[in-house]
Amino acid sequence: MKTLYMDCFSGISGNMTIGAFLDLGVDKELLLRELEKLHVDGYRIEINKKQKNGITGTYFDVILEEAPSSHQEEVPGADQESDAEQKALPRCTCKHHRAYCICGKNKLSDKYGRKKKKHKEKHKYHLSHDGKHSHTEEVYSLLGHGEAHHDHTHDDHHEHHEHDLHEHEHEHGHKHIHGHTHAPHRNLQDITEIIDGSELSDRVKQLSKKMFSYVAEAEAKVHGKPIEKVHFHEVGAIDSIIDIVGTAICVDSLNPSRIVASPLPVGSGFVRCQHGLIPVPAPATLEIIQKGGIPVYANGIKKELATPTGAAILAALAGEYGPQPEMKVHAVGYGAGLYDLEIPNTLRLILGETISAKEKPEPQSGVILAETNIDDTTGEVLGYVMGRLLDAGALDVFFTPIYMKKCRPAVTLSFLCEASLVQALEQIVFEETSTIGIRRIPVQRTAMDRVYETADTPYGKIRVKKVTYGGTVKRYGEFEDVKAAAERHGVPIQKVYDALKRNEAD
Repeated sequence: MKTLYMDCFSGISGNMTIGAFLDLGVDKELLLRELEKLHVDGYRIEINKKQKNGITGTYFDVILEEAPSSHQEEVPGADQESDAEQKALPRCTCKHHRAYCICGKNKLSDKYGRKKKKHKEKHKYHLSHDGKHSHTEEVYSLLGHGEAHHDHTHDDHHEHHEHDLHEHEHEHGHKHIHGHTHAPHRNLQDITEIIDGSELSDRVKQLSKKMFSYVAEAEAKVHGKPIEKVHFHEVGAIDSIIDIVGTAICVDSLNPSRIVASPLPVGSGFVRCQHGLIPVPAPATLEIIQKGGIPVYANGIKKELATPTGAAILAALAGEYGPQPEMKVHAVGYGAGLYDLEIPNTLRLILGETISAKEKPEPQSGVILAETNIDDTTGEVLGYVMGRLLDAGALDVFFTPIYMKKCRPAVTLSFLCEASLVQALEQIVFEETSTIGIRRIPVQRTAMDRVYETADTPYGKIRVKKVTYGGTVKRYGEFEDVKAAAERHGVPIQKVYDALKRNEAD
């Protein structure tokens, strides 16, 4: 079985993920061509190699093209530098889009030393969109804390979070700062329309929207607002769209049958935002971790190792968590982050083949069947709970009609999951239903190997799931592909299924 193992020993972010996929062997030109189908501009992409503790990885960078500002930044308590002073300082090469270096990374000659220091102090603050003074360095985005620092996540009051001025390097992210463009905002529906309006495959669209939904729901809960009122600043949305949709494109290109991830280190300590110090992991990240059932731990590193975008990617992709499964390794890729830590600041992806059922037919263990009887929760709510459980990693969810005491009609809610996920899934059931108890039953499970193939039909290409066990082989057309083909050609859905059967017979 084609298996992808996500080794998150140093955390995860959006750009680290894409960098690791490219390092693993995903075609760079394919990724760039597919991203063009979004019809989103205002950015460029840089891809290069970086070394982290002697390990070479791929660094993926989304660089936003700054719109010209219609006003000059105001600096409280200091006069603006003259044009001559500004021109005297060399242009910054650290991608801050400034005429001269303020990050301290560039090595300026001695004659610029005092001007550089003076410049850093004078440009310590700038006016935010609402006219309040705020730090300019390390813009802190709930959409990608420590990851996409040109991202601004806004609610309907234009709030955005920013990191401390004096810490200029970030765990995973980009290092861009932009002037005030007064760009419009996008909410989840706007971003969904961008994705749905593209020419990307249905699979890429669905996976992208699933990742964005994790982020949006976390933002809504953290801000205490309805999800439709959580807005992403246009500049930030561009960066996040590229990171999330780019990841979906890479996954679709590799098409693994199974994705396993390691437990996630989240870092520790505090980061400074507009409202003061907040703990690591950041609130939005922690919400996604809880909803996604991601096992986490602290490894003693006082940095923000997991970003909301990275957590959303992990929650949407990983079907199970734990140590690397027994597999024949075919490829390894490293996605580089920005920090220089005591451990390599990289995400490692391992692609290989796990032992097939034919070679190892004994039942797989470590699976839990959890059940609870419910007699006073509506069918609509139960349907919603089913969706949440499946999104959080349940292997199966089903309902059984029963009669409880006093002959009350009720249902048994059952879900099947890996043992590592049972507590997170039980939390969802307790939150969303009236039940006060859940029983667990350890079970053994034998699963057929699964791979995805593409079938050519008169109605276009359709993905087919091929399952095998020993000498038994079955094929099933993916419903979403079949449905889309039927709608596209205006034919009954059964005709598409019949075409798949003829294709198999041939």
